[in-house]
Amino acid sequence: MLTPAALLLLPLLLAAAPPDNDAQDARIAIRRDRINTLLPDAMKTHGIEMWLTFTRENAQDPILPTLGLDHIVARGAFIFSRKPDGAFRKIAIAASYDVDPIHKSGLYDEVIAYRKEGVRPHLVKAVTEAAPKTIAINYSRDETVADGLTLGMRNYLEEALGPDITRRFVSSDKLVVSLLGRKLPAEIALLRQAAELTQRVIAEALTPAHVKPGVATEAALNAWMEGRVKEQGCDVAFASVVTGPSRGHSDPTDRVIQRGDVIRIDWGASCGGYAADIQRTAYVLKEGETKAPSWLERLWRDNLAANRAAAEACKPGARGVDVDTAGRSVLTSRGYEEYPHGTGHPIGLKVHDVGPKLSPDWPERYGEPIFFRIEPGMVFAIEPLIYINPPEAGYDLNIALEEDVVVEESGARYLGTTQTEIILIGAR
Repeated sequence: MLTPAALLLLPLLLAAAPPDNDAQDARIAIRRDRINTLLPDAMKTHGIEMWLTFTRENAQDPILPTLGLDHIVARGAFIFSRKPDGAFRKIAIAASYDVDPIHKSGLYDEVIAYRKEGVRPHLVKAVTEAAPKTIAINYSRDETVADGLTLGMRNYLEEALGPDITRRFVSSDKLVVSLLGRKLPAEIALLRQAAELTQRVIAEALTPAHVKPGVATEAALNAWMEGRVKEQGCDVAFASVVTGPSRGHSDPTDRVIQRGDVIRIDWGASCGGYAADIQRTAYVLKEGETKAPSWLERLWRDNLAANRAAAEACKPGARGVDVDTAGRSVLTSRGYEEYPHGTGHPIGLKVHDVGPKLSPDWPERYGEPIFFRIEPGMVFAIEPLIYINPPEAGYDLNIALEEDVVVEESGARYLGTTQTEIILIGAR
């Protein structure tokens, strides 16, 4: 029997839009292709013969949705093995009440259901029969998505499998970064759609129609942008609109935009669940002005040069730190202080997604992923920035330019249309 509260909600539930079956089918196809195509290739690249994910409820591994499940109750083992001859096998071991969604995922060659005997005998058999020389398990000092194995579950594995097998354990971090960092064509298409929509909406917003000096606010400008994106059937991944002093990752405020303001927008639409990350700089002309002040133009040109240098370095085989060095050195060579963050980051289902970190060698902040290699199909946001307190402005200012790129065999290619000049708002 429905509770009174449920009865109140029933009309809303009945009126809800039916699920988007096409979108759901697309997500299933992406997951299937990632496991069947990208995973064996990544295992070969990184010399991994077996990947073992071992998890349970209440502290479940964040990689689990990639493996076809949103939830599991009792201990579950998901085993992917690749032989030197290329033979690839996928085995799932789970409690009998957990196996139905595993079967329905269609991802596994074999699904083993255990009862009172528990997972141990089936796990031992699967691993010993495969006889892998290397077993990747999900622990990592620096890569969060590859760090889902709890200490208790690690102890269980060591107890069940014994030292001869567990001495073959290695971190799965490079494997996971390769598996999730490389994007399939359908994912790249959605990221391109999100980037182009973001660029288009920002360009529409940064015009006299929406930026009326003395009237428009950061919050109002952002609200219009959010509405415009939702009209196109997409969502907003994050939003930052800043005039005046820099605030970092900060929500838009009620600050009124004035003539002479530098507007920095850091913004991303999300289409089909895939998020863009774009930054743009605009200047609101003062009365009588026809162009931006020379000091601002200089800052802009220097930041643009850093962005282009970083994108040029973002190519297959390069390390994340190489991209950072390329962008960072342009600015430090021109007398600017180092920016206090990396030069870029992967994008995908999250604005800060999984992939090599395009960051400097600051061990306690970024760790080993700065040395991971960039591969074709990875998608990044490139954002070397100038942070400065120019006397002409009288406050801390950052010059905002961030572009999204997809890495191809020949190098990085920008998604959508890049910004090459400061956007000027007002009559010329």
